[in-house]
Amino acid sequence: MSKHEYKKLANTHIAITSLDNSSSTLLLNSGSDGEYTSPSAQINGQVSYLQDLEDLPQGRHLGLFSTIVLFVSRILGSGIFSLASGIYEDCGRSIFLFFSAWVIAAVLAFSGLYVYLELGSIVPRSGGAKVFLEFIYEKPKLLATVAFSVYSVMFGFTLSNILVFGEYVLHALEVEVTDFRTRLVALSILYLAAGIHGVSIHHGVRVQNFLGSLKIGLIVVIFVTGIYVVFFPSSITGIESHLHWDDVFTTKSSATTSTFASAIIKASFAFGGWNSVHTVTNEIKDPVRTLKIAGPASLGIMAVTYLLTNLAYLVAISGDELANSGTLVGSLLFEKVFGLRMGKQFLTLSIAVCAGGNVFVVIYTISRVSQEVFREGYLPFSRFMSSNWPFGAPMPTLLLSVSISTLVIIVAPHGDIYNYIVALEGYPNQAAIALTAFGIFVIRRRYPEIKAPIRSSLFGASLVILISLYLLIFPFASSTSPNPKGLENWPSYAVVGILCILFCIAFWYFKFRFFPWLFNYELIREDEGLEDGLIVKKWVKVYGGGSFNS
Repeated sequence: MSKHEYKKLANTHIAITSLDNSSSTLLLNSGSDGEYTSPSAQINGQVSYLQDLEDLPQGRHLGLFSTIVLFVSRILGSGIFSLASGIYEDCGRSIFLFFSAWVIAAVLAFSGLYVYLELGSIVPRSGGAKVFLEFIYEKPKLLATVAFSVYSVMFGFTLSNILVFGEYVLHALEVEVTDFRTRLVALSILYLAAGIHGVSIHHGVRVQNFLGSLKIGLIVVIFVTGIYVVFFPSSITGIESHLHWDDVFTTKSSATTSTFASAIIKASFAFGGWNSVHTVTNEIKDPVRTLKIAGPASLGIMAVTYLLTNLAYLVAISGDELANSGTLVGSLLFEKVFGLRMGKQFLTLSIAVCAGGNVFVVIYTISRVSQEVFREGYLPFSRFMSSNWPFGAPMPTLLLSVSISTLVIIVAPHGDIYNYIVALEGYPNQAAIALTAFGIFVIRRRYPEIKAPIRSSLFGASLVILISLYLLIFPFASSTSPNPKGLENWPSYAVVGILCILFCIAFWYFKFRFFPWLFNYELIREDEGLEDGLIVKKWVKVYGGGSFNS
């Protein structure tokens, strides 16, 4: 299409409701060249790009309980039962550094949660960090949102939880744990979760809530177990305590700034669900109020549970056993406390169910994030991939996630791939969290008259930035590889993470800068409605422009 043939939109005023329910004016304003630009709202004379609540065709079906279950299910996955061994080893088997890593991760989670709650109350739309970065960083145009969107689709797989599910199921059933069997069982839970969510949203949420309720029961068991092991004397428990306070500051093996950074990233993964619920904001009833209650309550419950669990590990399990237990540390704890039958089989199977429940939540949120990305039209086949075909659920993005997960789990070599993937996923995500936290300062400076319904403290936002910078920089501060044991010869997860970030930036540059300049066309964004009412965007090439316009 030639540029002179493209029909331009006239200025239009639409009445909307601002955050305080006062009447405001939404202006579909024009740029200096008369072209259509993004909508802006004038609130008390202040220009803002705030977005009002947006409803999806499937409606708002997540209440307070469902949202708490979503938080808890996303947080309590495989991490606390499988990562403690790797974290302990990364910390040089030092009790002080071990708990420091967990405390820093908890502080990062709480501070980051309130950053997300503030931004989520300003931009109450599904998409999480992708939507926040788009709102915060307007220049270079679309760089932040496109780069994060491509990253989200690239890492739109779930590997860690399905592997732990496979390993714990085999261990509980006393079947020999082999790499092939673990991956086979892992893929079975992945396909089951995707199939249920893809056929029916409501059935998927019901299964999710049921498994989440079982997780709450498991949390009670873990909580009571922690109190029993930590506070009751060995004469009652029959468990010899391996936690000696005179060894708290002793480092028994090598620990560097890079391995400690790896430990914090792994501990942060165990808290990882705090930043996932905003990906389904459009499906939450009264999202501002619901998230304000559900977020801190869920994270507080999990922080106390994790503290008691880690204390129980150190009391009931010797240092050597803990360091060498791998992903089965949770099973080892329950076996020592409850015996072979109850501990190794029943409670180990409960951990497997916990990891399986996390798979349901993760695949659900991944599909929502990917759907939001495809709705923006940045990637090929966006119209189809963003649809709710054929059952009113995001089946296309579910199939994409399943395909990527299957490919990764098939081609991944033997070794501690679990901890490597955890660190690799966490590195670019930490960069996004840092940029999002910095956005609090940007938004408050840009729109000083806007008071968000939920506000993060500037101290908390600063902590998120500082801790994130440490995690991003210090993997390069030592000559020792930050990778898990046995994978020291692999490329550093930090290097691979940076290469992934650079690829995402390159995608933006070539699609929105280089090719429009090379072929002399302009990209114009248009809205298009699907049959179920879902609004998606497409980018039209208008020749004679050499730029792009949203």
